[in-house]
Amino acid sequence: MGNLWAHIRDGTAGAGTAMVLGLAAFVAAACVSLLLLRPLAEALCRGESDKVRGGRVRRIRFSLLVASLAFGLFVLLHATIPAGTRLGRPSYQFVQLFLVLFAFYALFEMALTFVADFLPRLRGNAPVTPFAKDIVRTVVFVVVFMYAIRQSFPTADFGAVLTTSAILSVVVGLALQESLSNVFAGLLLSVDRPFQPGEWIEIDGREGKVVDSNWRSTRICTRDDDVIYVPNNVLSKSTVMNFSRPTKEHWCVKDVGIEYGAPPNKVRAVLINMMRQIDGILHEPVPEVRVVGYGDSAITYRLMWVIENYDRRTAIEAEVLRAVWYHLKRNGISIPFPIRDVYLRRVKPEKGPDEMVALLKEVDILKPLDPKELEMLAEDLTSQLFARGEVIFRQGEPGSTFHIVKSGVIAVIIKGVDGVEAEVAQLKAGQYFGEMSLLTGDARSSTCKALEDTELLCLDRDSFAVLLRENPPIAQAISEIISARQTEAREKLEIERETVVRRRPKEEGQTKRILEKIWTIFGFKRNPE
Repeated sequence: MGNLWAHIRDGTAGAGTAMVLGLAAFVAAACVSLLLLRPLAEALCRGESDKVRGGRVRRIRFSLLVASLAFGLFVLLHATIPAGTRLGRPSYQFVQLFLVLFAFYALFEMALTFVADFLPRLRGNAPVTPFAKDIVRTVVFVVVFMYAIRQSFPTADFGAVLTTSAILSVVVGLALQESLSNVFAGLLLSVDRPFQPGEWIEIDGREGKVVDSNWRSTRICTRDDDVIYVPNNVLSKSTVMNFSRPTKEHWCVKDVGIEYGAPPNKVRAVLINMMRQIDGILHEPVPEVRVVGYGDSAITYRLMWVIENYDRRTAIEAEVLRAVWYHLKRNGISIPFPIRDVYLRRVKPEKGPDEMVALLKEVDILKPLDPKELEMLAEDLTSQLFARGEVIFRQGEPGSTFHIVKSGVIAVIIKGVDGVEAEVAQLKAGQYFGEMSLLTGDARSSTCKALEDTELLCLDRDSFAVLLRENPPIAQAISEIISARQTEAREKLEIERETVVRRRPKEEGQTKRILEKIWTIFGFKRNPE
């Protein structure tokens, strides 16, 4: 064994022995590369996109295979070329150069991946930017390349090479002055890191999400899915607003003009309640509404709310502005036109008394009323608009308003004591709901939700109070009708649960209890006979 090592060291081994040693060295290096280093590289790249991970692993694998082959040839030549003449043989010099460069590249790439990508992900931080890694990779590789050249070709005249390179560098630098400016600007951005891929920024009035950065430019994807390539030197000289820092929570602001006749406290309460119902708006911090100015025709209110997903900012803003119109309309608050504008429109005539009375006649609990009493109620009807998907009221909430569907569809949903929710009815034009809370003072017994844009006609408790005082026997007829409706709704809920539950019989005193509640809520001391 000692003699074999001496022959390898001195370069006096035979051709057959050298070939066996070279082949054994290649096989050993390939086994280490494929069985140990390649799986390690794949583990370090885990967590990156398939495209990035696949490209990096392929480069490392190729470098390891070339280095393994170079190592086998290096052992073969080292064993056959005498020690004093090795550095004068071009074959030996180039094999040594390839071995150093490819082996170093593979090992350095794995080390860089570990430090710049694997460790930051393990700690929950963002990986180092690709541009910074390119800078480090280039500088280190140039240094190693120069060192490998110096060791492999010790007799080469590097002075002439460096002189020629300096002159060439000046020429290239002047020709590529703008490109080099982008490179150095990209280097400064990589050090300062004002943004990272995936963050939303604004530059010179253009808003978009950062895709990535390279040596020359930064790619930004706008909300219209258009990609903007911003040169790094332009980016480094511009003011950049980062919407994703210091936190992902972002305040949104919109101004709305509202009529002078609406009390500011009422407007503020309506708009804050509206924003709390919008999906995507955080409840903490609480949405805010402020009076910011008095215009020619309107008071300007500033709506402020916080979102966490900046990708949905424009969609949430659109939803807020849509909901503003419906909520203001339902509460009798208008958005005025500028008083300097001349606006011509044809006013659609309101429904006449006869048409309103005809609608009230279709309501079964109002059938005991005579035409004069229906006309009295028709005068007190008010109209409210609800958007598709809006909840009119929820089960368990207090209420004192009776609703008639003028147009649209309403879903009636009941939640049982066991938490099971069931849609017991869909109410269309001419049908009604909310009579129990109006007449008895009970909390809402169901949740009612608009399935499409819906207009409702509303009656309040005061209108019924006058009516019952003038005609007390009406309460008895209304209580019987309500009792029958309650029993029907309960039966539908039991069927929806799909359980074998024996139907509860109608309690004997149910009608009487409803009648008692009606007299109590309207302030009468006793039941008229």
